[in-house]
Amino acid sequence: MSYLRQVWQVNRAVGWMLILNVALAAVISLGFTKHFPDSTGTVDSLYQLGLLPAVWGLYAILAALFFIPLTFIPRSKWPLMVITGVVGGTLSVILFIDSYIYDIFNFHINWFFISAFFSDEGGEFFDISWKTYLLFSFVAVVVTALELFFLWLIVRKLLVRQQGKWAGVSVLVLLFVNAVFVNLVHSWAYAQNYMPVTSISGHVPFYFPMHSRSLAKNSALANMSGDKHLDTDDASVQYPKQPMQCSPMDQKKNVLMVVLESWRADSMTADITPNTNELAQKSLWFKDHHSSGTVTTRGIFSLMYGLAPTYMDAVVANNGAGGPVLINLLKENGYDFGVYPSGDITRIKLTDSSFSPIKDSVQHGEGSDTIEKDLDILKKMESKIQNSDGPFFGFMFFNSSHYLYYYPDEHERFTPVKKPSLVDFKKGENPEPYLNRYKNSLVFVDDLIGRLIQSLKQSGKWDDTILIITSDHAEEFADTHDTRFGHGSNYTRYQSQVPLVIHWPGKEAKVIEQRTASIDVAPTLVSELFDCSNEFSDYTSGVSLFDDAKREFQIMASYYNYAVVTEQGSFVQNPIGIVEAKNGEDQAEESLSLPPGLALKALQQMKHFYKNKAD
Repeated sequence: MSYLRQVWQVNRAVGWMLILNVALAAVISLGFTKHFPDSTGTVDSLYQLGLLPAVWGLYAILAALFFIPLTFIPRSKWPLMVITGVVGGTLSVILFIDSYIYDIFNFHINWFFISAFFSDEGGEFFDISWKTYLLFSFVAVVVTALELFFLWLIVRKLLVRQQGKWAGVSVLVLLFVNAVFVNLVHSWAYAQNYMPVTSISGHVPFYFPMHSRSLAKNSALANMSGDKHLDTDDASVQYPKQPMQCSPMDQKKNVLMVVLESWRADSMTADITPNTNELAQKSLWFKDHHSSGTVTTRGIFSLMYGLAPTYMDAVVANNGAGGPVLINLLKENGYDFGVYPSGDITRIKLTDSSFSPIKDSVQHGEGSDTIEKDLDILKKMESKIQNSDGPFFGFMFFNSSHYLYYYPDEHERFTPVKKPSLVDFKKGENPEPYLNRYKNSLVFVDDLIGRLIQSLKQSGKWDDTILIITSDHAEEFADTHDTRFGHGSNYTRYQSQVPLVIHWPGKEAKVIEQRTASIDVAPTLVSELFDCSNEFSDYTSGVSLFDDAKREFQIMASYYNYAVVTEQGSFVQNPIGIVEAKNGEDQAEESLSLPPGLALKALQQMKHFYKNKAD
């Protein structure tokens, strides 16, 4: 047999091994389909039909690309086939165990779960009976037998066939086409908030669907779709856990939230933000307050919903899950709404989640640059304050303090300044000029806050308005490493600790030193403003800001990972599923360990608002 023919035979052998393992993984994954919503149209029926082969088929295609160069190595057929069988068989066993766990606990197995399990000597975290071990072992034996059968089938039957030599290649091409179709459908559905498709992704492990807004207006997919606004009963998120039982409000105070982009707590000082600092002396000042997200989406999501930030993707996938309890209660009580973000929050899915019940009230800032847009949203809010006859809820999101840090020349109070550059950041240059520019942007936005306060006072609504001033997350300037700038890269106080000042008419000015979190803000407003009989656990992952009980941990999230944060440090679940223990300076600390009991509480918090389809 010629050398090239041998290479071709190796490719055929490995290709068939991949195809058979895709089929095995898809069959074992059928257990996850019981959590899928019922199809309402052709597009979601096709999506569900093609989803499992697409997920595992795409991984098989990537594996095939990796193996192709190795097939040129002499006598590589058996080693590559065995490797494929071991990896594919291990994946199939993991999928079976994961589906078993997912049916019961509504979360997928990851390295955070595994490490907590193996460190749990007393069974405090998760105790598995001998019957369960026996079942899992039996499945492993069956899968091993199947992998051996695959090897025999390929060598003795498929490779010696004279007909259909290109069948394997054809199947791989079909798998690729199917994967492209499934991801295009998901991209369209994500842009359209088409819940019958988007709500599925969280149920399938190792599935990372594509997102694209360019397909939002695809008429062919729209014509094949059903009712994209499924009832929330069909959602995978059960929020609130029980219907809210609340009496109508007697005295309706205005509620105004002001969020500054990337505002770190130590930058709220008399020389940087004099107006906010002065207000803090006469108000409720939470000095150890932390955002639940180190990026905008997670931070604002938790602020509005009062949920752990890990729920955001599922809530977005489920068309907002009905919207925040706070917003819905205000709406039921006849509030007027004005939501004025300087930046585009629709693009990052906050309009479709955090403000989904009042989408029509979202008006983005207008102008040629960030400064003009910030000025415009102040103008819009001042108009809302002046023209609202009844109670109103306002939300403002100033963006000038976001990288690259914008401000008019007359607000340059700190020098020297330098425009930020990623190249300079990489060099580890002195952060002072960038920090000064950042401070100047805060000087500008604080001036706008001062004007907002004056508008409330001049309108006579100051004593009837709860004014909340905070941030979506903090901003680092080489605090943990010479080249570490910005946010979203760690869970230290430099990227999470933010100001929280609340002017609350009727409440005595007070400095609160205990640690609080952004998930505590919404439930505090609900519990203080409404007479509700519900337990906090019905509608929030947080507690009242006024609850002086110690918070044992906090769930935080970025775009690509999440962490359980304690006094000792952060336990970060990285993108490939491995937990990394970091101290307060973001340094690896092998001596740190998350107690199993605390790990269980964290997992319970992250799964509390999920439900089985049977529910």
